[in-house]
Amino acid sequence: MQRLTLILILILSGLLTDAYSATRTWAGASIDANWQTVTNWRENVAPVAGDDLVFPEADSQSASNNDFSPSTVFRSITFEGGAYNISGNPFGLTDGLTVSGGSQGINTTIILNAPQTFSVVQRSAVMIAAISFGEFPLTLNGDGNFTIQLISGAGALKKNDLGVSLIASANNYEGAIDINGGILIVDANIPRSPVTVNRPSSIKNFNPGELRGTGTVGETKILSGAVSPGTLTSPRGILNIKNSLNFTANGNYICEIGGTTPGAAGHDQLNVVGTVSLNNARLLLPPFGGYRPAIGDSFVILRNDGNEPVNGTFQERPENSIFDITPNFAFRITYRGGDGNDIVITRVNSTYFDFDNDDKSDISVFRPENGTWYLNQSSEGFRAVQFGVATDVIVPADYDGDNRTDIAVFRPSDTNWYMLRSSNNTFANIQFGESEDIPVPNDYDGDGRADLAVFRPSNGIWYRLRSSSNQLSSRQFGQSGDKPLVGDFDGDGLGDLAVFRSGNWYFLESASASFREVLSFGSADDRPVPADYDGDGITDIAFYRPANGGWYRLGSSSNNVLPLVRFGASRDIPVPADYDGDGKSDIAIFSPNISVWYILRSTQGFISIQFGKRDDKPVPSAYIQ
Repeated sequence: MQRLTLILILILSGLLTDAYSATRTWAGASIDANWQTVTNWRENVAPVAGDDLVFPEADSQSASNNDFSPSTVFRSITFEGGAYNISGNPFGLTDGLTVSGGSQGINTTIILNAPQTFSVVQRSAVMIAAISFGEFPLTLNGDGNFTIQLISGAGALKKNDLGVSLIASANNYEGAIDINGGILIVDANIPRSPVTVNRPSSIKNFNPGELRGTGTVGETKILSGAVSPGTLTSPRGILNIKNSLNFTANGNYICEIGGTTPGAAGHDQLNVVGTVSLNNARLLLPPFGGYRPAIGDSFVILRNDGNEPVNGTFQERPENSIFDITPNFAFRITYRGGDGNDIVITRVNSTYFDFDNDDKSDISVFRPENGTWYLNQSSEGFRAVQFGVATDVIVPADYDGDNRTDIAVFRPSDTNWYMLRSSNNTFANIQFGESEDIPVPNDYDGDGRADLAVFRPSNGIWYRLRSSSNQLSSRQFGQSGDKPLVGDFDGDGLGDLAVFRSGNWYFLESASASFREVLSFGSADDRPVPADYDGDGITDIAFYRPANGGWYRLGSSSNNVLPLVRFGASRDIPVPADYDGDGKSDIAIFSPNISVWYILRSTQGFISIQFGKRDDKPVPSAYIQ
């Protein structure tokens, strides 16, 4: 009976609070800005505890001072617009905060006196000096932004919708955090707060559901969505995680790179104390902007304490594998780096004409008489694939972004590109270009996949179909008679527009969108053979002179002419590529009369291999005009 009476009293008291609560709207008519001054409120009635406070879009005074007794509890507070700045004593809320417009500042502490929701609409923001949770949970809703300078207590925090929220610091906060949408940046030290990122599959794809920050959090689970260090003042940083990090296959680690040192001036890093389980999550490296890592630069993207190994691997990133950010930017990954159990990626040279993903170019030919590709793969051995007809132009490249060269042809008779994707062994065809066009596929948009592209001699225009957006771009660069070139001549990871014209080289570099010309390096009868001969990640200017079998190269790392190498005869076909996997393109020729490959490997020395027939088209010569 006593228990029933107590329940009835609690229910009635709640009803009475709602029944007698009033809405008080700020007028700001007094010079003192105090909340207890009646002329600062419409109808000259000041609020009392339990009232709803409204701050309208238009007002005579945006400064507002809470001079009620500390911890006075109001029902709710709403900002309809404007730019208010509330100061004074801490106050409590039982039914939430709403920002319907403007940019608001609350320079005092809000005390939660019940479970509630704070909401901020899109293009609006609120800064709160401190929130004292106690044991009550708080939900942050809306597409606007929250900045919370300090949190304390043990109540749970839930982040929904598209907005960005920042928690700058904490005082013994230990509530659980759920991120269901938008971005939550944690720069605070809250090692006892477990974090779960779980973006529901039903919400819009552009809603990231992402944990960011440079502070410390507790056990972290990335069920769906992403984790990415960094804060508002720096896109890169170190995020510390205590008591384990667990991904699912729907989780993502977004790691930004701008230097070799972890932190704001370098690259992102997750510093984990406890177990690390990857479970086939995705590792994403956004474009680097102006930063260009050198070949051999290493980045400890996850630092793992103790001796426990990392459990599992990232999706399509097994131990010691090589993956491309673009076909011109490749990295090798290890889960045994650093002190033995850290995740480290190291930039290595991209390898063209590598069909088995072992970082070595493969000796390979296309036989027009039967439309068959014959591959002498350096790791997986011999393979023959019938794909094409006699009049096709071979266009091998990595069109699906799996770091394996795909078998592909351009058919001038119907202007179709036919591709056999190595990632899933499926067929694709796209009509693109005209019969006169010269194919020049490369990664021009930086999405890790080669784009369909042609150079049209009749008008000197490059036409490119970007794989990232499926959008067509065109640019006039060159003229009839020019030899278009495939390469990354500025080392930014993107393909550049370049032509060879009677011994002159012309470039439109993607890094600076500027024109560059190198005059008098070669002659009209020479064959341009651009490749990365010095292993610095930049395509070097080079030509092969059939008259004397000479290889003439201009090293990009030193900008000096490299030693002349005589290697070949007038009828030989130059086939430069990285056959020994050392990151440097090797001087090599295919002698069609005897079907022998002669290769001067930069590390492993000379080798000759008989492979192919007289009329075969050697695959590594696909883009040599």
